Amino acid sequence: MRFPECASDIRRELGVGLIYGRDLDSLLDGSHPQVSVVELEPQTLWEKVSTNGQWSYRPNRAAIDRVGSFPLAKLMHGIGQPLGGAVPDPVEHLSLLSQTADHLDAVWASEHLSFNRVATPTGVVETGFLLPPPQSGAGVRVAVQNVVNYGKALRRPVAFETGVSYLQPRGDDMTDAEFWSAVADGADSGILLDLHNLWCNELNGRWRVLDVIERLPLERVWEIHLAGGMPMDGYWLDAHSDRIPKPLMDIAAQVIPRLPKLGALMFELLPEHFETVGIDGVHEQVTELSELWKLRSPARAKLASQSTVGEPTAQDLAEVRAWETALYNAIVGTAPPPVAFPELGSDPGIPVYRELITDFRRGNLAQAMHYTMTLLLIGLGTQNTSELLKTYCSERPAQMYRALEVESFARFLTQRSELLDRVPYLREVLSYEHALIKATVLGENSQIEWTADPTAILEALDRGQAPPTTPVVPSSMLIST
Repeated sequence: MRFPECASDIRRELGVGLIYGRDLDSLLDGSHPQVSVVELEPQTLWEKVSTNGQWSYRPNRAAIDRVGSFPLAKLMHGIGQPLGGAVPDPVEHLSLLSQTADHLDAVWASEHLSFNRVATPTGVVETGFLLPPPQSGAGVRVAVQNVVNYGKALRRPVAFETGVSYLQPRGDDMTDAEFWSAVADGADSGILLDLHNLWCNELNGRWRVLDVIERLPLERVWEIHLAGGMPMDGYWLDAHSDRIPKPLMDIAAQVIPRLPKLGALMFELLPEHFETVGIDGVHEQVTELSELWKLRSPARAKLASQSTVGEPTAQDLAEVRAWETALYNAIVGTAPPPVAFPELGSDPGIPVYRELITDFRRGNLAQAMHYTMTLLLIGLGTQNTSELLKTYCSERPAQMYRALEVESFARFLTQRSELLDRVPYLREVLSYEHALIKATVLGENSQIEWTADPTAILEALDRGQAPPTTPVVPSSMLIST
């Protein structure tokens, strides 16, 4: 099972680059002498929308065109349909990815070797975070099939990203290096070597970075990601939140000369952390990466004949899905770990995943429901609001797209009449923000009834203050698509 003309076709040395973010335009317009490649995460420019009850993804074509206009080499890195799982996205997405890759003329495409969906009795649900797949023979066969299919659909070479795992190694697991090597060889794919992920794994109790490197097929590494992280509860998080730590730069300096097919060296920084580093800080990171780039090997290895892996069986799929369900249930706390995976009940990484998922969901709500969340904090206080969000996260599955998380939370609040009555203006403010989402995502029009001047209410909330008590002056507002 191989995708023809894949790993052996990667010849281009693209150079140093950045993951696309709007704040980085001044470094991506071709004027920076050290930036020669930009990588787009296409799902960051998608919305998930419903038309006549049918879900689909809607891309921001103007933003994609903007990335396409940069006079740099292009790569595409998926973040929404990872390649390690046995539960595919029920919403069609490959045609959009293929169109985007063609539009960018992406030299290659990549995705995470993780999973983010599980099958439940009520249907497919999202986990809210990229989770580690089972590192077993079944896991290899499922991943290989996914990587091959991804490459065929996109009609270009594919690499998978080496993942971060906050779990401790299981006794019957393949090691990280064994698992990644088996998938790369079986699919004849490239490897996106995320060194920050490997460093997180080492710091959090998995394998030493250089020991993993020693056991990887280094001729398959086309791309490196470097980033900064942050500590939380004794763990180091792959947060893409800061500059690259000095120890990680030192590791990269040791690894890069050993990679005969390295084509790109990328710095990752999430948009919400841009202010932490600033444009000058990003410029300095690019300069440092340019020095690392000079260390690359001049040799261009030719791949040896590789083994192939058979297609996954029904038993393989069942085994992988059992792991996915067990890990998901352990994180959300809906069921005790099954006999097959008892260690999940005591793994210290489970609370880490639970907190990360909860923080991700709260962050989405805070950004997209500014007025509702401000009013809850004013009316209920920090502790009670936190408990409300905890209840919500335990009762409702996560949503990958921010607008759908808002839709879910709005419906959750709408069912709590006592709460809506207790906090002044909460019903109206919630209806207003919910209506904006319904117009955007569901194509629904809404009539909002206000009991007071909405401008005065929203202006007070913008100042972080309780809305003033004003005379009852009913008004209506139509929000339409």
